[in-house]
Amino acid sequence: MVTIKVGALADSGDLYPFIPLMEGWVKEDGINLEFEVIPTVQDVNMSVLTKSVDVSVPSAAMYPYIQDDYYILGNAVATAVDGITGMPILSLTPMKLTDLSNNVLIVHGPNTSAFTLYRLLVGKYKRLKIIPRVLDEIKALGKEGDVLVAVHEIKMMYAMQKLGVKPFVVSSMWEMWTKVSGGSPMPMGTVVISKDVGKDVALKFKELYERSKRYAEKNLDRVIPRDVEIMSESQKVSMDKEIVEKTIWADIQEYNVPQDKVMEGLGKFYRLTSEKGILPAVRSLDVI
Repeated sequence: MVTIKVGALADSGDLYPFIPLMEGWVKEDGINLEFEVIPTVQDVNMSVLTKSVDVSVPSAAMYPYIQDDYYILGNAVATAVDGITGMPILSLTPMKLTDLSNNVLIVHGPNTSAFTLYRLLVGKYKRLKIIPRVLDEIKALGKEGDVLVAVHEIKMMYAMQKLGVKPFVVSSMWEMWTKVSGGSPMPMGTVVISKDVGKDVALKFKELYERSKRYAEKNLDRVIPRDVEIMSESQKVSMDKEIVEKTIWADIQEYNVPQDKVMEGLGKFYRLTSEKGILPAVRSLDVI
């Protein structure tokens, strides 16, 4: 029996493929899974950097730092292909892209794909304010910072609407990314597995994850209530079932991009960020 420690991110879209595994609805003989729910993306990124988990869902921007220690699952890369989840840059007042360099930028972590894409595609900001939780980012806009990169924008825009906040969309990472990448898919998050478990076990887990993801997508009526419970407990707020459902539907598209398109996007992302000196070079993409 092999035990694999999984650090599941407490975000509805990244969480849904893991729920059938967490609940024991989907299993694999010979593999024992131990779960930890991790509340923020930055905490997830640190968990793989410190190698405290075998499986987790770090930002795509983390891979250059962990490339010797983790495989990327080729069937589990969150990838934007149409701008529905394209990371808009939001403010409370109208402004132009050229104004961003004079404003305080809010992001949810220094090693995130959102901040990495901002550095690649925009570059300058007056100061940086790191606020790990999405709902706290919303509350800080206009107070602790002037603009933010909305990673979970469906959730964020819905929460803003409930708070009576009407944001101004300056631009989006997707809009700028398509211009510099020639229309390649835009990588955002990954699922990785430690090389310490061995390639054979890693491939077994990949198949297990795929079965769990497919089960979840076919049984959302069973998955969504559990997702709401886990999210509410981890985020210490009462999550709205409607926004969880909308977030999952958006992420189902992101997590089902064909692997050849995923590889195209990852390759372009790592080449451009390396050429600009933003991320270390990726020697080879170890995708299974």
